[in-house]
Amino acid sequence: MNFEEMLNAKDGNNSRTGRMPFGFLRKMQIEGKYRYVLELHDQLVGRPGFKDALQADAKAIGTIKSHQQVHFLEMEHEGALLLELEQGQYQTLEQLLADNPAIVAKSGFIDHVVDGLLEIAEELHQKSLFHLCFSPQNVLLRKGDEKPMLLLHASAFSSSVAASHLFVDMEHFLAPEVLAGQAVTAASDVYSLGKLIDWLYQHGAITYEYKRVVKKAIQEDPAKRYASTQDMRAALKSLRGAKHSVVSFIAAVAVVLLCLFLYFELVPQADNIEFVEGVPAEPEVSLLDDGNFDPERDNDLWSDSDSVEVDTLGERMAMEAYMQKAEEIFRKRFTREADQILSRVYNNENMNANEKTFMANTNAMHADLVKLQTELTEQTGISSDKASRIAMEVIDHLTLEKQKGLTTPTSGTQSDE
Repeated sequence: MNFEEMLNAKDGNNSRTGRMPFGFLRKMQIEGKYRYVLELHDQLVGRPGFKDALQADAKAIGTIKSHQQVHFLEMEHEGALLLELEQGQYQTLEQLLADNPAIVAKSGFIDHVVDGLLEIAEELHQKSLFHLCFSPQNVLLRKGDEKPMLLLHASAFSSSVAASHLFVDMEHFLAPEVLAGQAVTAASDVYSLGKLIDWLYQHGAITYEYKRVVKKAIQEDPAKRYASTQDMRAALKSLRGAKHSVVSFIAAVAVVLLCLFLYFELVPQADNIEFVEGVPAEPEVSLLDDGNFDPERDNDLWSDSDSVEVDTLGERMAMEAYMQKAEEIFRKRFTREADQILSRVYNNENMNANEKTFMANTNAMHADLVKLQTELTEQTGISSDKASRIAMEVIDHLTLEKQKGLTTPTSGTQSDE
């Protein structure tokens, strides 16, 4: 059983894993391997113009370079239209919080989600695409590192289905102009992102910087909101910096007050002392006279105790050094071999190939990376969680570097025609 099959076995056989506006996200076995697919709602597929809008959205998605965008291929299975998602383990934000609601209290989790969504929203807006609904059911998170990701974008389907019909029970996350069927802008996504941030803090006190940003982002009048997600991101960064400065100032003041307190408490003060005759001193009793002290015996006990402590500490330090060295070896070897694997896909010739060829090469690349990760994990002896985290960091870094070196658009979704 390979690494991917082990993950699928761990997840169980639950075929329907997440409810999304366009359909249901589930795992499906395709050509002997498990893939995540989105089973589109029949009522949407049957709408006039929906399939054309789907193809248009797929074509636009092919030009997006952000790692927060999930690419897909259309396929039919037992009469249903499915979208086969690129290799990965996915879940909706709604599902993650249902399984683990305490994760919102994890340090940096909300910042990680918000910053990632703001990043991809900026690139979408540059291509005149708008997500419109950042509800928990319409945001995906990659398992392992909880990276926020998006699939389909509602603005591409505005001519075939109204937003109020598409996002049933999610209207709370839609801007007023979207519900009214009016023209949408980047401010529409700003509103929806503000509602998502407010939702993430529904069971806890919202922090100062997010409270200020949300208040402006969810204004009814689009003109009173942030004009773009870029402005929203800049405001959030500025407020975080101000908050950090205030916290640092308070900490500095606290340190100064503590120093003053210790000074007045510990420094001797000049007092008037009245000298009186002291109480006669009692003769000192030597501990050596009680007959209970044995120099040879007690010396041996102290020596044994010291040696045990040194051995235990030494073993622990040696083990930590060994594991650190093993992780360095894993990272070095994985980086070298993963670079060769990624080069087979991220090159100008492959990027200009047709859609099926590009997806086939991409899937083969992911399979080789999973196999490489499994082999190196066994050889180095590090934990699978540590190996998975290091592998994701290396792959994201190498992918970004190779995309920068491309001379043609990284679409990978050209038509076979």
